[in-house]
Amino acid sequence: MPMNGLIFPVNVAQTAACAHHAEIPVLALLSTSGAAAACPGRAILQRVSKHLRIGWRWLTGGWRLFMHNPWLLGGMGLTTAVLIAVLTLIPLLGGLLVALLAPVWLASAYLAIDGVRRMPMALPVSLRMPALKQSPWQLVGVFRNHAHVLPMAVACLFSAAAVLLTNLPLQVLAGNAWVADWSSLERGSQAGVLVAMLLVFALYVVLAASLIYALPLTFLRDEPLIPALRHSLRASRHFAVALSVLLGMVLAPFLLGAMVSLFSPWGGYLVSFSISAVVFPVIAASLYCSYRDIFAVKRYQTGAEMRRATDRRITGADAVTQ
Repeated sequence: MPMNGLIFPVNVAQTAACAHHAEIPVLALLSTSGAAAACPGRAILQRVSKHLRIGWRWLTGGWRLFMHNPWLLGGMGLTTAVLIAVLTLIPLLGGLLVALLAPVWLASAYLAIDGVRRMPMALPVSLRMPALKQSPWQLVGVFRNHAHVLPMAVACLFSAAAVLLTNLPLQVLAGNAWVADWSSLERGSQAGVLVAMLLVFALYVVLAASLIYALPLTFLRDEPLIPALRHSLRASRHFAVALSVLLGMVLAPFLLGAMVSLFSPWGGYLVSFSISAVVFPVIAASLYCSYRDIFAVKRYQTGAEMRRATDRRITGADAVTQ
């Protein structure tokens, strides 16, 4: 499916007639030139460059999809930012509650974005305010289908358990240094806390990698959750560089908000919430675009099988364009 088709869908007959003109699903992912193959360093740089272009294409596709209905998706992003800010104020349990609810928000966002993709045109002016009022309830839209309740509960418990098992041992090992003022720590303690923070970040990345595609596979394609977790982790590993372009954008609201808060604390909150209202749904839409690209092939068992399927689709698309 061409990326433009994700954003501005045409009717079914037009889609069927133009299916053979589909854009390359994933940009020449693992193909390298002969010169690059003879030079390993050049091959690595070429592969990284291709993955960065893939990530950028997903990001621009997510932006176009967001602009198709910014009122609904923006309202969902703003509501998510407010909920995260409120929950993190709860001592001890705040982060755990965010981890528990994050799969619900992301799965509901995927369902809402899938609905936006199917819209025949941009949202009319008369429906903008109703869409904005409806946006907070869309964050629990995954529960509208009773068949989603059980796998959603399992995904939430998996997310919360992973965060709990990650944080508790590190807090026990780091002790008071984990929550102490950075400037009051000795150099050895600072190094230990830094290593612990990096380890926590790495484990959170693994958790995110296991969920970002498991959720659409489970709730959009009705695949079993546990195998979907494995497929998601494998696909995320293959496309780690491309996904870093998307997930790196998640830090933008927090970094910009922190910079503004140096001059005005309330201004920092306002900037963070305003940017989050756009960044969160754009990233979710970009992940949705990446899901449709990566999992255009219904099943794959190994990385080599996925690469061969991708190369066949690329070769077919190139033949059409020539």
